[in-house]
Amino acid sequence: HVVGVAVDSQDRIFAYNRSDHPMIVLNKDGEILDTWGEDVFKRAHHVEVGPDDSIWTTDNTDHTVRKWTTDGKELMVIGTPDKPAPAQSGEPFNQPTDVAFGLDGSIYIADGYGNSRIHHFTPQGKLIRSWGERGTAPGQFMIPHGVAVDPTGLVYVCDRENSRIQIFTPDGQYVTHWKGVHRPNQIVPGKDGSMYVTELGYKTGMAAGSGEPNVATHNSGLKIMTKTGQWLGGWGASTHTHGDLIAAHAVGIDSENSLYVGETLEGARLQKFVRI
Repeated sequence: HVVGVAVDSQDRIFAYNRSDHPMIVLNKDGEILDTWGEDVFKRAHHVEVGPDDSIWTTDNTDHTVRKWTTDGKELMVIGTPDKPAPAQSGEPFNQPTDVAFGLDGSIYIADGYGNSRIHHFTPQGKLIRSWGERGTAPGQFMIPHGVAVDPTGLVYVCDRENSRIQIFTPDGQYVTHWKGVHRPNQIVPGKDGSMYVTELGYKTGMAAGSGEPNVATHNSGLKIMTKTGQWLGGWGASTHTHGDLIAAHAVGIDSENSLYVGETLEGARLQKFVRI
């Protein structure tokens, strides 16, 4: 289950997965450079690269976010290992899911499965503010699963079970939201100005927010969108054929704009897509 993918400034790919070797570092040809994180993580979720090329991981059943060097030396832990905040209390953390970085180096964390909250921290890990609550109105969330910051500083949240992407100012004020996505897992700003969204998709007959959150379906895939939420393209098909996507969970982008897509559930693989 390749649940997280991130690419650093040297085009090393960090494949965060639920195996005996939870962090696998590869080059662009798929050759393994390093592995680390053994006996550390309880349930890997997402991985991101920080402004200083540090590696940040979310562990949703350990209820922590950790900062690492690229070779796996731990630098910081945010949250108390194995001690969640009460569910839906709004306090960090109860099953955090993703992390992103503001233009000032501050940290945004999606607190994801057990809370309905975005937390904003200083680069040193001190809480600045939090926003969000469970619900369907603007500014509310039903599993804030992914978070990203664009080059202008706007904060994008994959509000998965509401099947939308919500956009906020850096201090958490609601701006707008996009529909037309199917249970989005992660959103990543591309170097070409596009936004790349991984989708879990719907089970046939399932409505957003109706439960059964861990089901991969016929319309799982990757969607490419403009910064105003317009659809540009995408693919999926939910088969094991090379190039199709089952339960697309994460995407990383290298310096050549190649895409590395991690799949979970029935997919459980990492695929590379190159520009042609």
